Amino acid sequence: MVSEPGIPTHKPRHWLEYISTALAVVVSLTSLWVAIGSEQANRQMVAASSWPFLEVGSSSVDSNGKPVLTFSVYNTGVGPAKVRSFEVFYKGKPVRSAEELVRACCDRNFKRSTVADGPSAADDYFITGGVPGLVIRAGETRNFITYNLSPRTQPTWTALDRTRRKDIAYRICYCSVFDECWRNTASPGKQQLDPVRVNTCPVPPVPYKE
Repeated sequence: MVSEPGIPTHKPRHWLEYISTALAVVVSLTSLWVAIGSEQANRQMVAASSWPFLEVGSSSVDSNGKPVLTFSVYNTGVGPAKVRSFEVFYKGKPVRSAEELVRACCDRNFKRSTVADGPSAADDYFITGGVPGLVIRAGETRNFITYNLSPRTQPTWTALDRTRRKDIAYRICYCSVFDECWRNTASPGKQQLDPVRVNTCPVPPVPYKE
């Protein structure tokens, strides 16, 4: 067959061209898969390097061995934690504050000492602090109750020391800087080593304030 002048002829593609095209597609798909895998791995590495882990605990002596009751939240993870909510329970019932806790467990007439109570009031200090809204850095500890032992505080102090060992539990919800959130619970002698992952921290019905 003779082609007419001016009309291009179409030569059949050689099988090597099909192979080259197929290889190019495979290489492109492989590169895309590797890129996606690398991105996911990078995200996991970044998340792991900023992972917070909050625990709640208490002690009866300070760093100098002095008898002081201290209730604390501490971050044993590797990244900062934004505390969204915090709950304290006495015998399963939530309490709103440190004073409410002490009145429920140890002394129904409890009140903080003031300057009006005399010169010895300075030794009777009962210091409290809020937990929700805090940003706790890796390795940092925040105290929410600090109660000194003195002759005047001894009965209540001793009762609270006994209570913290068996009847007080906690629940805390916190997020990383990437807003990945977890909910952790703690009870005497027991920490939750695998906090529950949550999309957002729910607002507790009875939040602990201070």
